Formats: sequence, structure tokens, C-alpha cells
Amino acid sequence: MNKHFVVGAGLIGCLLAERLAARGDTVTIATRSGSTAVGVTTLVLDASDPATFVQAATDASTIFVCTNPPYTDWAAQWPPIFDAAIAAASAMGARIVVMGNLYPYGSPTGAMSEHSPETTTEVKGLIRRAGWAKIRTAHDTGYIRAVEVRASDYVARHTALRDSKRNPVDTERTHCEAGD
Repeated sequence: MNKHFVVGAGLIGCLLAERLAARGDTVTIATRSGSTAVGVTTLVLDASDPATFVQAATDASTIFVCTNPPYTDWAAQWPPIFDAAIAAASAMGARIVVMGNLYPYGSPTGAMSEHSPETTTEVKGLIRRAGWAKIRTAHDTGYIRAVEVRASDYVARHTALRDSKRNPVDTERTHCEAGD
């Protein structure tokens, strides 16, 4: 049985934790607020504190970084979160899976792929690009094993976005419905 540590209980973190638990894995979900998910152990965590992060991730085989600090706090909170995730993965021999976004790509004019240049000049994109670069460097040097999953929009089954009369989904943009 695998033991997973999921940081963040938003749309992605909560669904991921519940699905891992449903297949029989041991899952701990850690959040700033103590949010819960079905079938998992929950705890309150300041993910920017490396010592606490390492202790909380004890024996994890995979660390999923699905948190998303408030935009106004990204510059202060993301760098230490990335550092703490690297420290925990190194200490546990765990893999890191980072839930990323498309901000590092900037404003491309065509289709994007994992080989597209990261051309952002926008602050949030620069922060996310730098964080993934730090984790990728740790991976490339063999210090840890890591992957980033980048995606654009998420629409949960239980959100008002499903109700086209109240808040229609923008059909001109690609989106993924969590749970499908």
C-alpha cells in the first residue's frame, strides 16, 4: 500500500486525496485551514516551514503539491513551499508531483506543449517558473524525483460553473471537468 502526502485541499487536492484513499492508499491531506476530505487523515500545516513539512510527510512515497496560496502572498509563500517540498522529498526518498499552471508560458500565440518556451514576464508566472525550475534542478541532479503537471482550467461537478444558466462555461477555452 502506498502512503501519500497531499498539500492543499482545493479542487485538485481534495479530489486527488479522496481518489487515492478510495483505491486503498493511505493518504494525509495538509492545509492551512484544516480542510477535510473523505477517507483521509487531515492536518493543519504551514507548508512554508521545512521542518514541519518534513515531519508531516514522514514515510510518504509521494508528495503532491496542490496548494495555492492567495495571489497576493505568492512572492512570500511559494519559494519556501517549494524549498520545504524538496527537503521533505529528499528526507523521505519520496517523489514530488507539483500541480502547476500555464502562467510560466506567458502569452503564447499558438498551441502549447511541454517544449514551449516559458516566456512570462508577469510576476505570478515568474514565481511559478522559478519554483518549478528549482524542483526540476533538484530532480535533474538526482537529489529528488519530481514531475510537474500543468493544466489550464478545472471545473468541478459541484460548482455553479456547471449551471449554464447562472455561469456558463466558456466554450472557447479548453477545460477539464474534475471527476471525469
